[in-house]
Amino acid sequence: MPRALYYFQYYPLWETYLAELGFEVITSPPTNQEILELGLTACVDGACLPLKAFVGHVRFLVNRGLELLFVPQAISVVPGEYTCTNLLGLPDLVQQYIPSSVRLLSPALDARKGAGKISFSYLRCGLEFASALRVLKAWQTAQAAQRQVDTAPKANGSTGRGLNILILGPRYLTDDAYLNGDLMGKLAALGVQVTTAAAFPDSITLPASRSLAKRPFWTSMRRSLGALEHCLHRVDGVISLAPFACVAEAMQGVMVAERTAKTECAHLELHVDEHSSPVGLVTRLEAFCDLLERKRRG
Repeated sequence: MPRALYYFQYYPLWETYLAELGFEVITSPPTNQEILELGLTACVDGACLPLKAFVGHVRFLVNRGLELLFVPQAISVVPGEYTCTNLLGLPDLVQQYIPSSVRLLSPALDARKGAGKISFSYLRCGLEFASALRVLKAWQTAQAAQRQVDTAPKANGSTGRGLNILILGPRYLTDDAYLNGDLMGKLAALGVQVTTAAAFPDSITLPASRSLAKRPFWTSMRRSLGALEHCLHRVDGVISLAPFACVAEAMQGVMVAERTAKTECAHLELHVDEHSSPVGLVTRLEAFCDLLERKRRG
């Protein structure tokens, strides 16, 4: 079987499904400076940092002789909501940076007409490479692998300072230590208990977000705002993490700031790009944690 790209390393559904179909799945390494540079030299300046990193991962693997790239067109993963616009057009964008000899495998994932449409897209895609029975078993195994990750604890376990902080933002930032400047590791070193919006399933964030004046169009924003409503009176502070120049995440930061201003919960907004300095990040985190401790002491 041809080899396939697998980049979203927090989402084992895709990797497991492809492996069960018989693909040799080649995973790109965690984002690093080499990979980011490959994306920076190819993308236009206006592209957001996660998009540049993705293109860097694509070019990294193409340079190593891949025959097939798995780049799904993620339109919607929850009925009534959308992913970001970059994900909607990701296959078309990636096509510009690969030679004609490399094929894209790009099933359209669109839950606007029901969550079952996503399963149908995966099954239809798999039938091109395996029998119906094998495809069905592969899909069931992949779903089980994803459930195991989704139900695993997401907190970092550090409680040295007794502070609890909620991290909000898209998973392609919160789960990528290089792009976020190792935010989780730095907070853990400060003895902070960290939880991300990904720790809460849609069964929690969707009802919690119903208190908003209007349900957000974007799934990532709705999950973040729902996690905020669920945790608002249980954490000491909230950090909003966003890629520079992302309109949706910038709007989310404003909404989080307005909501936390009505409570005792402190809010720190962080924007990241390829020029971010880890020194400045450490300084801001230390100051934020010091502020939270002073608030606790009254």
